[in-house]
Amino acid sequence: MTLDVRHIAVLLCFLLSFQASATVDVVIDTHAAHAVLDALQNPNLSLADAKRIAQLPANQGPIRKLREFKIDVTEDDLAHALFATAHGQPVTKKEEAAFLLDWMKPKIAGANALLAKIDADPAGFQGAIRKRIDAYTPPGTTVTLKGYVVAVGDGGGYAFGDTDFYLNLVMTDDFAMARSVTTHEMYHAVQGVFTASRIPKGQDEDASTACRAVRRLFDDVYREGTAVEVADVSLMAQFKSANSLRQKTDMDDGARHMAMSAALLEMSVVALEAKPAVAYDDVYDVGFFGHAVLYNISYAMARAIAQADGPAGLASFLNRPAYAFIQRYTELPSYGSDDQHPRLGAHTLAALRMESAGCP
Repeated sequence: MTLDVRHIAVLLCFLLSFQASATVDVVIDTHAAHAVLDALQNPNLSLADAKRIAQLPANQGPIRKLREFKIDVTEDDLAHALFATAHGQPVTKKEEAAFLLDWMKPKIAGANALLAKIDADPAGFQGAIRKRIDAYTPPGTTVTLKGYVVAVGDGGGYAFGDTDFYLNLVMTDDFAMARSVTTHEMYHAVQGVFTASRIPKGQDEDASTACRAVRRLFDDVYREGTAVEVADVSLMAQFKSANSLRQKTDMDDGARHMAMSAALLEMSVVALEAKPAVAYDDVYDVGFFGHAVLYNISYAMARAIAQADGPAGLASFLNRPAYAFIQRYTELPSYGSDDQHPRLGAHTLAALRMESAGCP
């Protein structure tokens, strides 16, 4: 069977053929990104065609992500935004503007060039990613992942706790950044396979509301910190675009103010345990969106564990409760030794003890 990489998902079966230890099978679908970029350059685009593009499976990811950002968008909003932008008309409705097509349109040439590199040599794009993912995945694991490249909405890359992940060209306009984001989100998809092992079914129902909320926080700390480590921060030295350099600046600034990130983790625990408690979504938004300050302490933990126990040691937390990840950090000789290994706050440590002992 012949696959047209422009219109059909690229099945990266080489992942299983390189060596026996390979465990990850990946399909990357670039069709939705091509469809949007072509539509934006078509002054004769019909609303019916715009609606068909909005209904593509890949474009359901950006819609879902914007809803996470508390913007109640629909397929029709995407279709009307695409139609208006293609015809040079202003997009004024909040829900339609949220797809950021006015940002995407001036960057079409660069986005097409990036897509061409991915389409022309999918094995080359994925080779280093596969090796990195394999190193942080337990031997014998078999995982099939579906990746979508999209060109609408906010967020450079994301996953939703299952085996799908998304790379967004609106925010990811640099090849090295695309590799980094893809690795990060691909590992989130791997983590999704093990979610039931980290949080067994029924466990949350047996815990108090505060305990469940803190458990979610600890799991997000584990997931994001580990995904940053797996994505390989050293790739940031190759970043060139304005978007990618902004991400690098945030990472560099976070390293200089690691204690502030640990303090925000402490305040997050306090907020979730307060009576009345702060809503989990609000705590998450403050910590993991925008400049994403909680990523810093999360990554510091993952990096310290990987340095002490190796990639296999970090991989072992895929199927263990998230509190065990944080607990291991506090057991390391490097814990509290310098500003890159800050001590955790009293409330965070108390919550850690509560989680490890079993929530009331």
